[in-house]
Amino acid sequence: MLDFGPLGLSEAPFSLSPDPRFFFLSGQHKTALAKITYTTEQRQGLSVVYGDVGVGKTTVARRIYQIYNDNSQYEAAYLPMPIFPSEFQLLKAICSEFGLPPKRSKYAQIELLNTYLIDVWKQDRNAILIIDEAQSLVGQQFELIRQLLNFESNTQKLIQIIVIGQNELRNKLRLKKSLRSRIATRSTIEPLDLADTRDMINFRVMVAGRMEPLFTEDAIQLIYNHSHGMPRDICALGLNVLPLALIREQHTIDAPLIADALSELGED
Repeated sequence: MLDFGPLGLSEAPFSLSPDPRFFFLSGQHKTALAKITYTTEQRQGLSVVYGDVGVGKTTVARRIYQIYNDNSQYEAAYLPMPIFPSEFQLLKAICSEFGLPPKRSKYAQIELLNTYLIDVWKQDRNAILIIDEAQSLVGQQFELIRQLLNFESNTQKLIQIIVIGQNELRNKLRLKKSLRSRIATRSTIEPLDLADTRDMINFRVMVAGRMEPLFTEDAIQLIYNHSHGMPRDICALGLNVLPLALIREQHTIDAPLIADALSELGED
């Protein structure tokens, strides 16, 4: 295992895994989280988040799940990859995440879930379902989500659903008018601008134990030019440049070092 001590780091600041500790809240992420929180806590039903590959959607999904799973007033379920052959299989997966057993028919499974949600509501608690990579949903699975949103009291939805997916999801929902009309809030996460790219890099370095900047301004500009503000690409480049800095015994990372890392990746 690499020792990052010479760089003033206690651990690696860059990873392609969505570690919530390293989640940098850009303005866009804050807006998306605020809309999700409002929809959820006001029991308005459905919140949708769109974004391209690598902009941090899964990190948002996990952050939301962590927030509500740690709160005793909520029952949170999380489906990270909803690839199922039918709406019944999707329904059983949702029930399983809430700790409910499988039933032999869709009707019995729906009734079980409805009874559970009523019980949660009577306890003055809130049930939340987070579906990540929702562009994988097909056909009647969208109708199932619409059905679940019909579970409600006179004033509140019994289940709050957060659907997060790539931009393909937007096109799919355009064809599902009855479900689209039930969306309470929408958010789109775009790539970071230069300022947020700088702040994200410095934030991750700080979480990893170094208080002063590790990357020079020219290095950050080159990272931004290469990544176009995509968080996953920023992290991938960071992963590749840190070993170079250690080998060359550099205590700061400058533009020439970034250029060399890009060259090794075949992306110069």
